[in-house]
Amino acid sequence: MTSDGSTRSGNHSSDLTWRLYDACRPPASHQGRSRLNRRTTNPSPQPEVPGAPTADSGRMRIHHLVPLVAVAAALVSAPTSQAWEPCQENPDTTCRTLDVPVDWSRPGAEHLGIAVARRPASADRLGTLVYLPAGPGSSGVDAVTNDQIFDLLVPPDVAAHFDLVSFDPRGVRRSGAVQCDADLVARLDRPAPTDLREFDELLAVQADVGADCRRRTGPVFDHLDSVSAARDVDALRVALGEPALNVYALSYGTVIGQMYAEQFPHRIRTMVLDAVFDHSVDSDRFAFTGALAAQEAFDQFVAWCDREPACELHGTDVRARLAALFDRAERGELTGPSGKIDPAALTYLVVSPMTRPDLPAVAHQIATLESSATKSATTALPIYIQCADNRNDTTSFAHLEGLRAQTRTVAPDVRGSAFDIADLCVNPPVPATNPQHPLRVHGAPPIMVLNSRYDVSTPYQGAQHVAAQLPGVMVTYDGMGHGAATRGQCAADLVYRYLSERHLPPPDTHCA
Repeated sequence: MTSDGSTRSGNHSSDLTWRLYDACRPPASHQGRSRLNRRTTNPSPQPEVPGAPTADSGRMRIHHLVPLVAVAAALVSAPTSQAWEPCQENPDTTCRTLDVPVDWSRPGAEHLGIAVARRPASADRLGTLVYLPAGPGSSGVDAVTNDQIFDLLVPPDVAAHFDLVSFDPRGVRRSGAVQCDADLVARLDRPAPTDLREFDELLAVQADVGADCRRRTGPVFDHLDSVSAARDVDALRVALGEPALNVYALSYGTVIGQMYAEQFPHRIRTMVLDAVFDHSVDSDRFAFTGALAAQEAFDQFVAWCDREPACELHGTDVRARLAALFDRAERGELTGPSGKIDPAALTYLVVSPMTRPDLPAVAHQIATLESSATKSATTALPIYIQCADNRNDTTSFAHLEGLRAQTRTVAPDVRGSAFDIADLCVNPPVPATNPQHPLRVHGAPPIMVLNSRYDVSTPYQGAQHVAAQLPGVMVTYDGMGHGAATRGQCAADLVYRYLSERHLPPPDTHCA
């Protein structure tokens, strides 16, 4: 359905993506992967035990999925009381700590405090909505307590009629944050390896960083996966006294949403998955789809720049200018105040503004890079949540080279994806405890899957793939940007009506 209420025919780009992927895969010798134990679930029903599954359970980069607004990095102490109290950050909101097991299979062992925040409905209250935050590494407490972030994330009608509750996931900010030595982390800030020696050096650095982070963080480091986080969400449901949850998940939070739907399908009233991270495909296909999404968005940028005189590059060959920058980066001649900019960093610098989306910023970035007066991409702290959920199969230099060639076939201008499975996960200190797998959701109510058509961070084709494995409908915002619920009245109205009335639009609905 478009903004005027009409519908469109089905989109087969997801099937085309998989056919392209199969056609462009590296040779079999490049397909080696780690042999990791897959997760198993406990099928025993335990109706009101928090976190218990129901009967239906069946520079080498460390870029995160981009949050909608920058969040301050300083740690904030978690509240010590189990009662709701005014939040220190915003007295109009309330906060508490939720006590959960570090290891849900050993509820009598170590426990962890999960920081939770709640913002009351501003008008007639219809219920409670739990927000599963983006990231990995974004703070749900900040999203609830910070007015600016909250207004960007939540449609006005939803904010008016639902209490919004969110949390810092385990390993994030106030909830047992992953701690690492800053000097060791700085050693990760290096160009992507160009030969076997550099690849082996990178793996050694990753091993040192991972061991240090694990030691400093403590037992929770081994239990950062989204299956554990989903059990934390069900403990929150019990604490809220809700028989079933309304859930809005954004970006990496959609992985927690998918795991909640697998484990607790009957405890969902409504669920919106917005800007969907496809946890059901391996790291190669994830990189391929991300590269395709980045190229499609760049094509939209080029078309905009051709027709808009306000574009800083208007009237020039934009693709040739970017290709020249990649040539300089590959020769080691592209630099900024922080040092050399390698091709992987260049891809990130050019593609990442399109998540907002800010097309003038893309043009300005290219123009500024041509004069080498820009800052290089910074290295974020390791967020091992993604490594707990995702196995990165690029375990050899030959595989890396094959994957580079594969992604370049579908992204000739931008060369690859800016948002792959973290390269840090090639050599993590703990094997993935919730590795990628096809979704196993049985008995859940209809779910709304929402995605922008040109999202470079969580590709549209990935959202289609997830939607095909769930009950419910796919809603497309036919524009750019990461997160679609607040991009226009059409999407906002559809989300509100679904959350309030459990009314879903027709299949293959589109918003302009």
